[in-house]
Amino acid sequence: MLDKPSKWRSALFGGIAIGLISGIPVINLVNCCCCAGILGGGVFTYYLYREEHKEGMVPLESSDGLILGIMAGLIGAFVQAVIHGFLILLFAGAQEQLMRSIMGKILDRLESSGSFPSDALDQMRDQIENSMKESNTMWGVMLSLFTSLIINPIFAMLGGLLGYAIFKSKKPQQTLPTPTTPQ
Repeated sequence: MLDKPSKWRSALFGGIAIGLISGIPVINLVNCCCCAGILGGGVFTYYLYREEHKEGMVPLESSDGLILGIMAGLIGAFVQAVIHGFLILLFAGAQEQLMRSIMGKILDRLESSGSFPSDALDQMRDQIENSMKESNTMWGVMLSLFTSLIINPIFAMLGGLLGYAIFKSKKPQQTLPTPTTPQ
């Protein structure tokens, strides 16, 4: 039997897909739904690997999906960090102004409706300002990378396992000959 194909190519393409989905603004909102973009990247990685698998090779196992998912998740975390850093260099000022405008309107509506005490709204404003300042620094990119290095492999691993369940080859059932009674 032939050995299995290398996992690196599939993991690289899957990791790039995970990084793009997680790093590009607006598209990354798909991850708000149970990290669906990362799970999908894990499934995609397993699909690519299964397509490289040829007849006569060692059969694929669920551990292949787990390993592929972990590899793709780690690669995706680094791709996501590069995209995050690049976007900060290009659009940090515009992004900050947009977020301030949106959050200002939301907080003003909350204040006018009387839903929150004014001191709580002031604390929220301060927290939002601090978050925006911290996220647009190199420290923010490193913190994002650290959390992605934990979260992405976990969910991509689950996606790889899901890909194994979806794309595993169906084994034909072996029928046992029915015993015949001599007459």
